[in-house]
Parts: sequence; C-alpha cells; structure tokens
Amino acid sequence: MTWSADLLDQLEFYWGFHFRPRLAGLTDDEYRWEPVEGAWSLRPTGPGGALELEQLQPEPPVPPVTTIAWRVVHVGRDVLGKRARAFFDPAPADADMYDDRHWPAAPPGDAVGALALLDEAYGLWRSGVAGLDDEAMLRPLGPRGGPYAADSMAKLVLHVNREVMAHGAEICLLRDLYRAYADRRDPVVAAALRGDAAGVTAALRAGSAGVDGVRPTLVAEAAGLHHWDVVRALVAAGAPIDGALHYAAGAGELEVVTLLIEHGADVAAKDDTFGLDAAGWAGYFGHPDVAARLTPTST
Repeated sequence: MTWSADLLDQLEFYWGFHFRPRLAGLTDDEYRWEPVEGAWSLRPTGPGGALELEQLQPEPPVPPVTTIAWRVVHVGRDVLGKRARAFFDPAPADADMYDDRHWPAAPPGDAVGALALLDEAYGLWRSGVAGLDDEAMLRPLGPRGGPYAADSMAKLVLHVNREVMAHGAEICLLRDLYRAYADRRDPVVAAALRGDAAGVTAALRAGSAGVDGVRPTLVAEAAGLHHWDVVRALVAAGAPIDGALHYAAGAGELEVVTLLIEHGADVAAKDDTFGLDAAGWAGYFGHPDVAARLTPTST
C-alpha cells in the first residue's frame, strides 16, 4: 500500500466530486442562516468585536445544531488549516496542532471569504500530505500531535479524511434544508416541486415578475421529479428549459421530449456528469424509441 497516494486519493475524490462543487453559489444569507433557535454560529465575541466560533469546553452532552458558517470555518481552520501549518509549516515551534497561533486570523463573516479560507487550508494540507512517503506516514506525530503524539501520521490523515467527509455531509445537508426553506417562500417553486401544475399557473399569474422571475433550473427540476404537467405548464408560460430534455428522455416521456424540442431544446447538449446527450440518456435507461426520436437522421 502507498499510504500517501491512497489516502490522498480518498480525500481528493471526495473534495473534488462530492463536496466542493456543492458549495458553488453559497450566499452570505445561507452561510449565516440559523436553522433552529440556539444554533451555534459565528459571533462578535472576540477582541474588538472580532468573530469567533461559538463553542464550549467541555462540549455539552448534546451539542447545539451549527450553521454552515460554523462548519465551514471549523473544517477550514481547525481540521485542515491548523494541522497543515503544525506539520508542514512548523511555526511557532512550541505549538501543537490545536494551537490557535497556527491560524490567528478571525473567521470570515461572508461566504466568499469562507470559501477562500476553505480552499487555502485544503491546498496546504493536500500539498503537505502529497509530499510524505510511506516511512513518514508511519512515523509518530511527536509533540505536535498533542495528546496523540504516539499516533502515526497515517492515523491522523485518516482522521482528517473522516472529519472532512462528516462535516462536509452536514454542510451539504444544511444547504439542502436552506434550499427547501427558501423554496417554500416562492409560490411558483413551491407549487412546481409538489407537482401542482394549476398552482404554478396561478402563482405565475399572481406574481409581478411572471415567467421572468422563474429560476432557470425549475423546468429541469420538475422533469427530474417526473412532474410532467408542471413541465407543460412552465413550458407554455415560456420558462427556461435547459436541462429538462435529458430527464424527459431518461424517463421515456416521448410526448414531453417532443414538446421540449418544439420549444428549442438542444438535442446535442451533453450533461456535465456523464458527458451524454439526451439520446444517450434515453438509450441508457432503456427507451430506444425516444433515443431514435432524438437521433438526427441523415438525408
């Protein structure tokens, strides 16, 4: 086993495929959103009103729910950043991997700054681990490991991987909950996602923005949920249809596929995940008739 390569590959795959792309579009409101009363977040309790993570030592028996801000800063600064500087940029010399002097800057109060912190810390940790050989991986942490001085670097890397994955999953769940919270406040979106085509039409008529206010992915989202009457209602209203064709094709909905093509859907467009066009989705999910409809014929 090549410790550094295999363990780093585990983290890199999770970071690049599962976690970091899910943070695209993070807003300040979402970053600081408190899903329940009493949630731990960033508070201006530091020197001069600097932001700090809410936390207590010892930890309460049932820790409070934390915000995205809390989790992102914890992962970036505490899980990755401090440890990267403790072992790969060892200054100050008398500080173990928990010492705040490794990352003295106050946590960022905005989403852009938080993602920059996360990316910087990940880059430092990743490059440090990439430079370790198997012998270094099996070497004890020593004084910089604090109470875990006798543990190997490999054990720490495994722990960091677990921490990033666990907190990353929690951050992604909080994003899902925030989206659901925001969706309920938009009558068009709320009706579309529950499959209420009549409600979609009524909400569009009642809203001042009309179809111009519909989010660009809503038709594709409705298609992904197989809410075909909602798709028809949104298409009839002139909503953007990008991405919907793949889902209709994959579900074998020939009539909806035809409707989307008639309204300008690009049959040659490929999805970002698998690199397939809509005909490819139809073929993969066992709908040859739909695939044939989507395949250009030569003359």
